[in-house]
Amino acid sequence: MDFRQIRRQQFLTEDRYVAAKKRLPEEIAYFALNPVGSGASEAESEMLARLLSAEQRYDLLSLRYTGGEPIELLREELEEVVLAYERYGEQLWRYRSNRNEFVFDPQNIDEYCQLLQLVGLCFLLHRRDLLKRISVLQDGEDGANGGADNLYEELMSHGLGADSRYESDWISAAEPYQALSDALYSETNDEAIQHLHHFLQRWYKDLAGTAWHDSHKPDDAGRQGGYYGYWSFEAGAAVLLLGIEDDSSLHQYLYYPKDLVAWARANSVLSEDITGTNKVIFLRCPGGDPCPKSGYWSTPAKVNSRRQFKQGETMPNFESSYGATIWQCDIAQS
Repeated sequence: MDFRQIRRQQFLTEDRYVAAKKRLPEEIAYFALNPVGSGASEAESEMLARLLSAEQRYDLLSLRYTGGEPIELLREELEEVVLAYERYGEQLWRYRSNRNEFVFDPQNIDEYCQLLQLVGLCFLLHRRDLLKRISVLQDGEDGANGGADNLYEELMSHGLGADSRYESDWISAAEPYQALSDALYSETNDEAIQHLHHFLQRWYKDLAGTAWHDSHKPDDAGRQGGYYGYWSFEAGAAVLLLGIEDDSSLHQYLYYPKDLVAWARANSVLSEDITGTNKVIFLRCPGGDPCPKSGYWSTPAKVNSRRQFKQGETMPNFESSYGATIWQCDIAQS
């Protein structure tokens, strides 16, 4: 299939997608184990390397979504992102000698934006089980950081319960996020939709101070920056949490993850499964092994790999910079 037909944003070219998907896993693996070249001390260099590895983990997930990959494959990828930030957090706390240091500083627009995107993805990918782990990164020991931001607290209360969260009347970046907060507190969904329109109209412009803003634009030499996709996953999560059934008026916004919202609605049972006693079991099979179950399978080691296998059929191997070929049984078997 033509890449231009499956990609979810028009800025991503197939050449850039292929190149980034080859490069990012290599850099993620390197900086997960090795220090960066900068840093005033070895401890700082290690801390900065773990941060870079975590940020690139998120970039890879965003790239895969933007590139049109099957959404169900991203559910495990999200856990890898959270794990990478946990590793960074341990290095940060060791370096600062303070476990109350925010892993995502609410006063840093890049980190605050990243935090809300991750929380949004937990709802959209039905991985609410990861919210508790994110709260550990933010809340500090004995909840010392609780209540630092109203929007974060409101979103987390939907996943962890209001009784476990903290009161707050402060939003760290009122532009553009006040409108999203207003949507979550709206009395009717019609009112919420209006606030979401306002939020999405301003989202990209108001985040002009982030490092990734305008990264799709080539420089004078024609080189594109670190563009992996522009997505307001937190807006999609709000639509899901508010039970808004008709979000079609929001589809006009490039940054609204409409495919992910539609997938989340169609697979709502997964939130119940993974947070209850019947935790979802991900069927995986290494390349070269016999297929354990008939059905549709995909692997992140190859673009457009989704196909049907019969039980006992040998799963193919692919040479790829992604690493070993691991096949995953699709949730959607049609």
